[in-house]
Amino acid sequence: MMMNKKSSASLFLASLLLSVSAMAVPVQSRDVASLMNQRLSYMKDVAGYKAINHQAIEDLPQEAQVLAASVAKAETLGLNGESVKPFIQAQMDAAKAIQYRYRADWLSVPEKGWQPEPLMQVRSKISVLSTAILTTVSTRLSEGLPLTDKNTFMQTLQQTHLEDSDKERLWESLKQVTLNKK
Repeated sequence: MMMNKKSSASLFLASLLLSVSAMAVPVQSRDVASLMNQRLSYMKDVAGYKAINHQAIEDLPQEAQVLAASVAKAETLGLNGESVKPFIQAQMDAAKAIQYRYRADWLSVPEKGWQPEPLMQVRSKISVLSTAILTTVSTRLSEGLPLTDKNTFMQTLQQTHLEDSDKERLWESLKQVTLNKK
């Protein structure tokens, strides 16, 4: 019984530290494209963790949870949930594409001297950034400000394995996000 209490206490402390460190993710900008770029920067860690642990890149139950939580968050921020769905899906699809491309590279040239961050820690950071993205979109739309221009958007999104076609889909879906009608 003492072993279980000790294990439970250790697990609790580890979870607490993980939560605190995840919340400490620096949101480096209030620009939508920069926040999206920062979010996508974690895909190497996600791909690496999944590769090491023999997990599939596509996790449809996780995607459904992310989509539902993102739509709910968007609605609390005054965004139209239906208009946000394609934007969230485009972000998840770009993230998966990046992960698949990393995994393909690693088949012929394995990554040496690098370890990915734990998946739960990375997902917490991604969640913080996702909220920052939605908050920024809501604020800018509410204030009647443009989200960004296409050239800036395309130039700001600079991640290994992010293709122009991924960026184009992200741009098109971002332009479709609207505020809730009152």
